[in-house]
Amino acid sequence: MENNYEILWKIRELQEQIIQLEINRWLQYHLFSWNWWLLIVFLIAPWFIWIKFLDRKRIFEIFSFGMLTSLITVFFDAVGKELGFWVYPIELTPFVHSAGAFDFSVIPVAYMLIYQHFKRWKTFIAALVFMALIYAFIGEPFAHWAELTYYLKWKYIYSFFYYILTGMLVRWIVEKLLKISR
Repeated sequence: MENNYEILWKIRELQEQIIQLEINRWLQYHLFSWNWWLLIVFLIAPWFIWIKFLDRKRIFEIFSFGMLTSLITVFFDAVGKELGFWVYPIELTPFVHSAGAFDFSVIPVAYMLIYQHFKRWKTFIAALVFMALIYAFIGEPFAHWAELTYYLKWKYIYSFFYYILTGMLVRWIVEKLLKISR
């Protein structure tokens, strides 16, 4: 009968083989493909837009809002991927299996711009609904077409509500933290 250490050692050996296969697949099919370059653009371009339109007087508040949305998005992205809701056929690196360009750039930058420009709850929610419509029903089908995301057990309508609820939750948290800090 094997002990715990022997089983862990076998698992580690299998993990090393999987890592090597993933690196080889990434080098052969992902790196420098047109959709890999698209991910690079999605990772970098939103930050240039953010810098151009940023209200520098509120940078800490706005950036905190964006990082909270990114944190929540990364968490739910990892959970959804682990539960088999979606897969990412093309990835930026062979080591981080996530939608990094979306989780760390496209999504939080959009949220930050909305948070910055729509100060009243009513207009903020209207802007969130507009963003959710575009992201869920145009952006996500485009990501599917570009082979950046495949949904296995997920529907665009779920994303629509996710975008709205996440924005509202994070705004509520940031407002409470601002109130406490004053």
